[in-house]
Amino acid sequence: MNDTVGPDIEWLNANFPEAVKWRRDLHRHPQPPWLEFYATGYVAEKLSAWGYSVALGQDVISADAQMLPPDPGKAEFEFEQAVKAGIKEEFIIPARGGFTGAVATMKGAHPGPVVAFRFDIDSNEVFESAAEHHRPAKEGFASEFQGYAHMCGHDAHAAMGLLLAKYFAEHQDQVQGTVKLIFQPNEENMSGAAAMADKGIVDDVDFMLGGHVGLNLKELGNIAFNIHSFMALTRYEVSFTGRPSHAALRPNEGSNALQGACMAVSNLFAIPRHGQGASRINVGRIEAGSAWNVIAEKSYFQLETRGVTNAVNQYMVEKAMAVIEGAAKMYGLAFDTKLAATGLEGKGDQELIELGTRVANSLPSVTKVWPEVGFDASEDFTVFMERVQKRGGKAMFAIFGTPINGGHHNSTFDIDERVIRNGVEFFTALYKSLTR
Repeated sequence: MNDTVGPDIEWLNANFPEAVKWRRDLHRHPQPPWLEFYATGYVAEKLSAWGYSVALGQDVISADAQMLPPDPGKAEFEFEQAVKAGIKEEFIIPARGGFTGAVATMKGAHPGPVVAFRFDIDSNEVFESAAEHHRPAKEGFASEFQGYAHMCGHDAHAAMGLLLAKYFAEHQDQVQGTVKLIFQPNEENMSGAAAMADKGIVDDVDFMLGGHVGLNLKELGNIAFNIHSFMALTRYEVSFTGRPSHAALRPNEGSNALQGACMAVSNLFAIPRHGQGASRINVGRIEAGSAWNVIAEKSYFQLETRGVTNAVNQYMVEKAMAVIEGAAKMYGLAFDTKLAATGLEGKGDQELIELGTRVANSLPSVTKVWPEVGFDASEDFTVFMERVQKRGGKAMFAIFGTPINGGHHNSTFDIDERVIRNGVEFFTALYKSLTR
């Protein structure tokens, strides 16, 4: 890896307004996990026009590794939503049924490494604010798909990926080796990276790069690469099945699935925390029962565990499974656990962190490079990171600072769109330093 090489500032400034338009188009058309047809078709059409080889559908998503696949009826509804919004069917037919996402590849004229960039494209299940002070609402680019909204910045990530893609397309003579741009679905449910990685799309990658806007960096021009506290995560759907009976006449003949779920949830929160690092557990949703006077036959809840390391998270998983099994035995219930998402601990390679720091310190847009920043949550980029690192490649995750209105996953979330330009300025400069 060579010394730092400056970015093409003039080109970035000239093309940045178009990237803002892309971000706002995507912001207006958010869709559920595995069903991001608008975003998939939007990026695929542009990538194809720019000369990339674009892979879609089950060429990039492993059906065997896809967790919680969507309801077919819902998938078809969202497909039609995207078409009505102007997406050309030819670019989303491969994704029909719930296999969204795109991988664009460009090979250079000269030998060199395979450098991959990952950008997530999914949204949140949030109703976006219509308040006058909320800029997307005020300026006319708020969500048009009710119940979903880009309240985490993934629309900005996708726009960043498109601006980077356009840069490489217009500077193809500078591409050394292979550039791979991954537009990943279903990050929020921590499932998309696993399904893509299982397809082998990063198995040839030498350098794997990703990033996120905002988080713990709230000032434009701030940047960080030494990211710690990626929390390993596991999510399960948990179901109990008992035996219904009349709650007054024959309560003794029933097996109460609601009671089992309540016992399990109470004891899940009581699991002792691990002494070797932060651990988390949560039950975010619970459903049970059918009527006032019927012993509940079925119950269901959504469970997640986290740990600052894979080992700490596995401890939480094992304790949680013991609690669930114990509650089932206590109340005479059958139970089932279905894996719904997974994330890993992660650490960027020191060599890339040091190079990223040198590159960032040379950039006009950077006001501060943080020596380290805690992520303190989960991010399924770590699945790509681990797969690349295990095969001898290197990986790094960046955080790009921006003021955040409302906070992540809040109905009034918004960003300073200049962070899109700043991210691409960094990625182009880092790429040049990696390949020259």
